Amino acid sequence: MKSSLLFLMITVFMAGTPALAKATTITFGVNSDYAMPLLKIAYSGERPELDEGILKDLGEAISKELNVEPKWFLVPKNRVAPSLSAGKVDILCHLNEIWQPKIVNDVWWSAPLYKSSNVLVFLKQPNPSSLKDIRGETVGTVLNFIYTSLDPQFKNGSLKREDGPNNVANIQKLLKGRLRYIVMSNLEYAYYKNIYSSMNSAELDMDVVMTKCAVSKKSNLKIEDVNKAIANIHRSGKLNSILRSYYIKDVL
Repeated sequence: MKSSLLFLMITVFMAGTPALAKATTITFGVNSDYAMPLLKIAYSGERPELDEGILKDLGEAISKELNVEPKWFLVPKNRVAPSLSAGKVDILCHLNEIWQPKIVNDVWWSAPLYKSSNVLVFLKQPNPSSLKDIRGETVGTVLNFIYTSLDPQFKNGSLKREDGPNNVANIQKLLKGRLRYIVMSNLEYAYYKNIYSSMNSAELDMDVVMTKCAVSKKSNLKIEDVNKAIANIHRSGKLNSILRSYYIKDVL
């Protein structure tokens, strides 16, 4: 009698908990070469961990819509493509096909998130109306980053490229007078302008894209579910709220 009752209880429990058969976590890849407002890395001992930033807030918002817990996997830019192709991460956001041409067909691309473009940042120089106005200058860039609008000038020598590890380092070069111009995304400029009010920018329609999430084709995560989650955070205003918390407007 006791064994029959135990069997019945187990059967009822298993029937009432179908979620246990499904994935309860998804692994978000995060490009560790970025800086705020996209991400801030903290260290627990010697181990780096995602602490805050747009990518953390975005991942948490998408995970909530999917009813799963996010797990973060920090990866340098040159390992983003292999990590997605190999299925080491389920999803990585703030991407675009132009930035990762080698894996365009190896991942599922989501619906758009928000607009990203590059702006030319300077301090007291006259506002350039085109790249011709800064001919011969050295421009601060980020190592391994692609600048489609500037690459022809870098190749023909009309502009010189100076790579830094990230734009936090480049801003310091700008403020200390080591560089007269740096290039960064519109998202970064909106955030850092609030901190360094002396910075100015010229929007020259450089590298304008709509960012997306890329889902590994080796993941069990369905692109349809991701797109539904993105639609929901757009419609609810959650995505706009995340961006505005970092002083970013008019990019949706």
